[in-house]
Amino acid sequence: MAEPTAPAVLENFLAAVDLGSNSFHMVVAEESGSEIRLLDRLRDGVRLAEGLRDDGSLDPEVEQRALACLARFGQRLRGIHPDRVRVIGTNTLRQASAAEGFIRAIEETLGYPVEVVAGREEARLVYLGVAHSLAVDACERRLVIDIGGGSTELIAGKGFTPNLRESLHFGCVASTRAFFPHDAITLTACEQLERRVRMAVEPMLDEFSRHGWDQVVGSSGTVKAIARILAENGQGLRITRSGMHWLREQIIRLGSVRALSQIKGLKADRAPVFPGGFVILHGLFESLCLQEMRFSEGALREGAIYDLLGRIHQEDTREMSIRSLQERFHSQTSRNARVAQWTDHFYAVAAAAWHLHDGHRQWLRWAALTYDIGLDIAHSGFHKHGEYIWRNGDIAGFSRREQGVVAALIRAQRKRLPSPAQLRDLEIGVEDIAPLQKLAVLLRLAILFHRGATPPMAPPGLTVTGTHLTLSLAASWEAGMPLLAADLEQEQEWIMPDFHLRW
Repeated sequence: MAEPTAPAVLENFLAAVDLGSNSFHMVVAEESGSEIRLLDRLRDGVRLAEGLRDDGSLDPEVEQRALACLARFGQRLRGIHPDRVRVIGTNTLRQASAAEGFIRAIEETLGYPVEVVAGREEARLVYLGVAHSLAVDACERRLVIDIGGGSTELIAGKGFTPNLRESLHFGCVASTRAFFPHDAITLTACEQLERRVRMAVEPMLDEFSRHGWDQVVGSSGTVKAIARILAENGQGLRITRSGMHWLREQIIRLGSVRALSQIKGLKADRAPVFPGGFVILHGLFESLCLQEMRFSEGALREGAIYDLLGRIHQEDTREMSIRSLQERFHSQTSRNARVAQWTDHFYAVAAAAWHLHDGHRQWLRWAALTYDIGLDIAHSGFHKHGEYIWRNGDIAGFSRREQGVVAALIRAQRKRLPSPAQLRDLEIGVEDIAPLQKLAVLLRLAILFHRGATPPMAPPGLTVTGTHLTLSLAASWEAGMPLLAADLEQEQEWIMPDFHLRW
């Protein structure tokens, strides 16, 4: 048998994979001029949330089911450049605290890195996908609801801009398991789940009401299933309040998950998770006083495609978030820009010797531009305050991994350089520990040279040999910069034993 030929490089293709708690989705698109043309959609009802255990691990059988699906997805992705593919993990992977091995297996199967995103970032991508799937009026206000397997996202926005983003910690898979165990569907269980929805929505109700909306759009498999059922049973082409009441009566009358197969229009693969998803949406209709909802095919994976396109064409949401952090926490932006330039210079010298790549370069730049944000809270321990902001903030565009490594870099800018064990305690992945230590050394050097009122005009020469760094400074520099001399002496001590500094 002849050897298979390598796939051609698909230069204009883009793809996004949504590792949802109920279903895995993939879209493949082609960039044609200023337009995006969707070429392929794939979906598999993996039900990842079913395998989530109390200790944060995943059931091996569910893992294998997921990896088998991704092997099929991976074949379709071959030939697409890594910079043009995003793989997004959502609620179940956020909750799976003991799933590092599974995530590595996903990356090996697909051939692309996984980004586990926070709930509000998931909501932003959902809104972006919905907005691009509709005929958008720049002045139109919109409420978007996405009921996933493990979480439910609510987003209020205007045009292409999401203004309010919330992620509720329940979805169709988890809620069906919790409220409708042993196949039974009762009125009491429905009322209990609806009460939970009302309690979750209550704290944000005023803010969403003040924002208002001109239309309500649903984007999930649950919403699609409800829309189909209502249409096929003569209840209208859109989801209405009266249609939701009618369907609720049918579900309670049937009384079991198994009996839902009698509902015209409900597909067999949706039935096992349908009760939880339906009751969540019914609770949202009641809590938010909704009258009508339309369905949109656009969702997180389409949002990830358009967000990726923005990154490619210098409209990166992450850059806007960096500027927002600088403004909110009163950064010294001109000084930080110089620090970022110096770190980039040091990176260019060290990259080859230290096996660093462009992703590491981005982490270093983001940390350099925001290393001082903790000063807005207090000078004492400001590096720890900056770390907290980065680690816990809802920072649009960033994955949890990206936020974690930038947070660790900002924490590592002062005092003794964190050891590999300390970085593990900061929840840094094994593969990121060694490069993060190296990036921290470069960041520390750039900051150190900018402590004085008049920093040098240009960065000094730097030589990197293994863990040894040598600075080339002008003759008799020490007499004119005693503070820098003292700082270098201290820095030499603080980065040992992992690194050694000479000048």
